[in-house]
Amino acid sequence: MNPEVLKVVNTAKTYRISGGFFHGNLDLHAVSDVSFTVRQGEVLGLVGESGCGKTTMAKMILGLEPLTKGDILIEGKSIRSMSYREIARKVQPIFQDPYSSLNPRKSIGSIISLPLRALGIGNRRDWDEKVREIMELVGLPPNLRHNYPNQLSGGQRQRVAVARALIMRPEIALCDEPTSALDVSVQAQILNLLIDLREALGLTYILISHNLAVVEHLATSVAVMYLGRIVEQGPAAEIFNDPLHPYTQTLLASVLTPDPDKGLPEVRLDAEYPNPIDMPPGCSFHPRCPRAEEFCRTTLPETLIDGERKVACHFPGPPRGTA
Repeated sequence: MNPEVLKVVNTAKTYRISGGFFHGNLDLHAVSDVSFTVRQGEVLGLVGESGCGKTTMAKMILGLEPLTKGDILIEGKSIRSMSYREIARKVQPIFQDPYSSLNPRKSIGSIISLPLRALGIGNRRDWDEKVREIMELVGLPPNLRHNYPNQLSGGQRQRVAVARALIMRPEIALCDEPTSALDVSVQAQILNLLIDLREALGLTYILISHNLAVVEHLATSVAVMYLGRIVEQGPAAEIFNDPLHPYTQTLLASVLTPDPDKGLPEVRLDAEYPNPIDMPPGCSFHPRCPRAEEFCRTTLPETLIDGERKVACHFPGPPRGTA
């Protein structure tokens, strides 16, 4: 079994925000008691609706947000005892939009070598050599190093973003919607590139995405977040083939298929997304859950563990009415 690269232990993030003149300051629970482990070479897909806490979780892993509670271990070392430079050498982000994440006034070579220069790794000759190597690895012609982002296509810009993230050979690449800003024809190229780089460099990915088709294609394991908590996690094939939590089942049922005979999917959520400032009691999903009972409205479900599968639900299993 491969060693643990990342371990998130009972991690929480709470923001104090203004509730207005009559309410004073209020607590917004962005992440609540989240735990998961990622081993070397794995791809963890972190999925859920907007506002569920995925991005906040990513910021904590990158060291950009302090933890309110719990801990995050990178190769066994607590992130609380690591400097930002140490974290940056271990974890690098690949951002969603290559149009806005690349400095339009810098050349491609300068953009890709930035992590090395910022952390004082090597000299100019080393930077030039490493830029040449990583550009070749991500499929960028070496003559583009003197060009600027506006002279590149969307797919080439994202390859630059990937090259910048991987030039230091980090242990973990955190991919935040890495293909959502690209044309469909280019998305497959970038996904295949990420797969090839994972094998070539022994990378570990954390993949944050709304696109469940992308997660299914790339991820080896999946964690489903809802209102700051992980409600289900396990091997990707098992999650997609046999979801146990009603929220996971609803997410998968909402995916469009290329078969025109199936029509539009029906999303059966009985209420709006709850306010994270005013969390519902008991199971946080109960206001929208089709199988909720009175017990769900008062008692927070424990996480049930069966091998590698984990689910936080009082009544896990297939949707009612199915075999």
